[in-house]
Amino acid sequence: MNKKRNRTVSRKKIQNAVVELLKNSNLENLKVTEICQKAQINRSTFYDNYTDIYDIADKLRKYLVDEYALTQNNFKKPCFSKLLQHVKDNQDLYRLFFKLNLQNGVAEKFIDNHEEKDHYDEVFFRNGIVAIITEWLKNNCSEPINNIVKVIDAHQNCLKNKKTI
Repeated sequence: MNKKRNRTVSRKKIQNAVVELLKNSNLENLKVTEICQKAQINRSTFYDNYTDIYDIADKLRKYLVDEYALTQNNFKKPCFSKLLQHVKDNQDLYRLFFKLNLQNGVAEKFIDNHEEKDHYDEVFFRNGIVAIITEWLKNNCSEPINNIVKVIDAHQNCLKNKKTI
């Protein structure tokens, strides 16, 4: 039991160190030594838990995707304000989410699959949401959520009301 607890504590220290180091660095530039120093662990502890930096990155990616999916599944109906509140409450998590290029599915839940749409409209809308959230994160989510929702809703309404020529 104690061994399992120690392993969990070590993994958490390593994960926290990686998240902290990735704020100012890219994954390719991280070194195991740097992670161990930040986490205050031995190299052997790192290698007892992960095979290399890419192994921990893959596990962090999976955690972030699972965490995002869980929050989305908790919404009965897609709601931008709930998504944005979650982003605001978990800014470091979402910064890492975007830094690791995991944003592909962020807007999927907000696209109405019952309507016939142009593929490029969907791409435009998806990327627009990602760009807005990314910019909002750069500004530490200082803009009120309802202002961001208004921007997204306005663009979504434009796409819904688009007349074909």
